[in-house]
Amino acid sequence: MQPPPCPPETRQAQHEPTQQEPDWLQLPFEEQVPPPQQNPARRIFRIAVVLAGFVTLLFLLRYYVFTISQVQVVGNRAVSWEEVARSAGLDRKLLYFTVNEDEIADGINAHRYLAFEAMEKVFPNTLILYVRERVPSAFFTHLGVGFVMADDGMILEKSRDLALRQGLIEVSGLEIWGQLEAGMFPVAGKAGQLDALIALIGEVVTQGYANQVRDMNVSDENSLTMTTLDGYTVHLGSMESLRAKIGTVRAVIGELKRRDLVGGVLEASIPGEATYRAREGGL
Repeated sequence: MQPPPCPPETRQAQHEPTQQEPDWLQLPFEEQVPPPQQNPARRIFRIAVVLAGFVTLLFLLRYYVFTISQVQVVGNRAVSWEEVARSAGLDRKLLYFTVNEDEIADGINAHRYLAFEAMEKVFPNTLILYVRERVPSAFFTHLGVGFVMADDGMILEKSRDLALRQGLIEVSGLEIWGQLEAGMFPVAGKAGQLDALIALIGEVVTQGYANQVRDMNVSDENSLTMTTLDGYTVHLGSMESLRAKIGTVRAVIGELKRRDLVGGVLEASIPGEATYRAREGGL
């Protein structure tokens, strides 16, 4: 007789704790393959395209953006703004950042009818030029040659054609040393003489009276004399206080003409005073 079978054990088997498997899986190792080498010709082509684009951009900026292309001139009258711009050298397509004021001034001052005063740059391509235009004001002769003088003494024209004196103040008594050419300032042979002349011309021009003056005599710089187109001879004395003297002369002559006292002599060497003396035979 066989023994009865043993009942199964109720104790459950102990299982070893297991670690949680990660979500990623390790791929099998593959031998690394070097990347394909780029074509050198293609690389050079790309660099050339970039360089060409860069050069083109620089060209456009240089000649179409930052080149002085807008010019404004202030102070010119008879001389056109185009001529002023050419004298300044702006026909050379100057770069905004490299415009040199000294070079601009030298170019303008080389034009005998112009004097440089100032300039202003406006970004990115505009230049404003401030100039003073010399006015033909007086005429004198030296060694048989006629010279047209500006209001600041600059010689504007040289010619043997004495018809150039038309409409200008004729100057007498002026002593000049050396040769003269257009574009030069004369050198006086007598100290103080040229300064007195320039001061007198400048004052009558400033007061708008130059078109009423026929001639000036500066043989004695301390006894300046001028004659008007109406026949008045004016003794002004020295060059001191010419503004007050010319202003007084203008007012007195206006009053004399109103009274029909034409011609005569005015003693106006004292500022603010003028003594009238009728010409011989006058009323």
